[in-house]
Amino acid sequence: MMMKRTATLVLLLFSFLSLSVTAQVDESHFDYMDLFDLQMVSSPAISPDGNTIIYERHQFDVMTDRRFVNLWSISFSGDNHHPLTSVTSSYGNVTWSPSGDRIAYTSSEEGSNQIFVRWMNSGETASITNLTESPGNLRWSPDGSMILFSKFVPGTSSVVKTDMPAPPSGAKWEQSAQVIDKAVYRRDGGGYVADGFDHLFVISADGGAPRQLTSGDYDHGSASWTPDGNIIFTADRSGNADLDPNNEQIYEMNIETGAMTKITDKRGPHSSPRVSPDGKLIAYTGYEDKFLGYQLTDLYVMNRNGSNLRKISQKVANDISSVTWADDSKSLFFRYTEEGVAKVGNIKLNGDYSEVAADLSSTTIGRPYSGGSYSVATNGRIAFTSGTATQPAELSVGHFPTRMQNRTLTNLNAQFLKSKTLGQVEEFWVNSSVDDFRVQGWIITPPDFDPNDQYPMILEIHGGPHTAYGPQFSPELQLMASRGYVVVYTNPRGSTSYGEEFAAYINHNYPSEDHNDLMDAVDYVIDQGYIDVNNLFITGGSGGGVLSSWAIGKTDRFKAAVVAKPVINWYSFVLTADGSPFYSKYWFTKMPWEDPEQYLERSPISLVGNVTTPTMLLTGEQDYRTPMSETEQYYAALKLQGVDAAMVRIQGSGHGIASKPSNLFRKVAYIVGWFDKYRE
Repeated sequence: MMMKRTATLVLLLFSFLSLSVTAQVDESHFDYMDLFDLQMVSSPAISPDGNTIIYERHQFDVMTDRRFVNLWSISFSGDNHHPLTSVTSSYGNVTWSPSGDRIAYTSSEEGSNQIFVRWMNSGETASITNLTESPGNLRWSPDGSMILFSKFVPGTSSVVKTDMPAPPSGAKWEQSAQVIDKAVYRRDGGGYVADGFDHLFVISADGGAPRQLTSGDYDHGSASWTPDGNIIFTADRSGNADLDPNNEQIYEMNIETGAMTKITDKRGPHSSPRVSPDGKLIAYTGYEDKFLGYQLTDLYVMNRNGSNLRKISQKVANDISSVTWADDSKSLFFRYTEEGVAKVGNIKLNGDYSEVAADLSSTTIGRPYSGGSYSVATNGRIAFTSGTATQPAELSVGHFPTRMQNRTLTNLNAQFLKSKTLGQVEEFWVNSSVDDFRVQGWIITPPDFDPNDQYPMILEIHGGPHTAYGPQFSPELQLMASRGYVVVYTNPRGSTSYGEEFAAYINHNYPSEDHNDLMDAVDYVIDQGYIDVNNLFITGGSGGGVLSSWAIGKTDRFKAAVVAKPVINWYSFVLTADGSPFYSKYWFTKMPWEDPEQYLERSPISLVGNVTTPTMLLTGEQDYRTPMSETEQYYAALKLQGVDAAMVRIQGSGHGIASKPSNLFRKVAYIVGWFDKYRE
């Protein structure tokens, strides 16, 4: 479902850009408004018998500047492909009943987000809740009679009592003061934290009043059913979760009596517990916490009562997530990322594992982070999202253990992509100039690229820092390439998907030799012969903002820089970010006032006196992850020493600038506009 474009809207969308642009983009090249023609697949849910797949189809509405999601159905064979919904609303959390006769999902089609049930034979749907807070994490009971879900339950705070007088009738006084007593009092993307906690509920699958299962001043999550009708979930009920994060334990509850048993007793984290289909084992992900910024997430299995705990993922070199038991209880499916490529694996209880599917892809419209989702039927049929660096996420299927050749069922963008020339993406590896590590990267060349010409180059650096770029379709970077730039992105040390040693290198050592990895990648691309060495540019967001500001304090090789949503001063960041208890405990060994030098020595502000590179700062106005105060410090420092600098404050945006299409456009337009200003 597409909204009509208008010339007026195009003018409105680009009225924000006052910086000069060197050339118009060719009609055949990927451009801003083309984003509204893209469709992408996410979150497939395969039926228990493996015959039918429900998936989310993501599009973008040009008139409301937001993403909307509809549900589509397709058979495992690829036949009977049709929509279940078709409005500019939001649908998600699809889950099949055990018998496969119904699905439950959440939708905002009636205004607020509610739980709906659809009867698959008749196509009838009904909302079964009337909640004031959004539900999530839907799970059918084993007999299909109930649905388990979680939602926020508001609370009250009485920090301090006052004798404040009431205003006289008709008087207009200022609104009441906001009183805060939480260590974590705001979260990026959610604003200031309301009083209350996440709790678990059950509701009849036929509707009615829900019943609250958990209580107390604790968050409860990751809930699922046991085969005999109990539930397991995670919670930190120590009373100190605010100041001591990462210590959730696993509990089991009898929902009839409310009796609750704590299964684990060692320090967390214990994440995503799942009981085996035979009811004997619990699998979960976690690690032995050493209070470090990066720790490899492993897979553990234990008896139902918590005994005989053992790690079974010793042979898996990278982080494990999204765990699902095989129907025979003898193995588990999981998601992992290897050398930038997201995959699905299957691991036996003895630790042997094999790849089931590769090239998973997500619905990002921003930078090319690895990701994707999958779903497994009881007979081993699997549905997953797949894509490439030039192909947005589609729906693919396969089977385990027969290893039938995986097939892609959808091709939602075939006609659109025939009309567009995208930047081509080439993988490369470069040997570190520091040690024996090898660094992986990708080069996006402009459409109609000629290797005999000379092109300006943008080095684009990922955030995290413990994340990974991969061969993912990235509208953000394609837009840069379509404007005549070679775009280079890499996974320097600290990135995940290359083993624990590579990712953990920057623990208490960030930034460090990750800077050298980035410069090695730049040198490699220059050596290919088509880069204009007088027109090198650098940008990156979040952790990439850290590394781009660090780089221009180390070198003047770049003509201009755009430092997006950065951390500039670790001292102030730890005390203002939305996760201060975590960052102070896991990224540093002491509190800022105990060892200021530890914080300053890795802060880009310590190198600002070296900077001569013209620099733009770009941050979301409501960014609570890397707060605007970080940007303001660096901007002031640059101005005080006479460096050409600008500050762009993106309105209506937190840390995730690309959550709205128009803000993605603004981000790219200002970055390219700044670089065009200094391009020779």
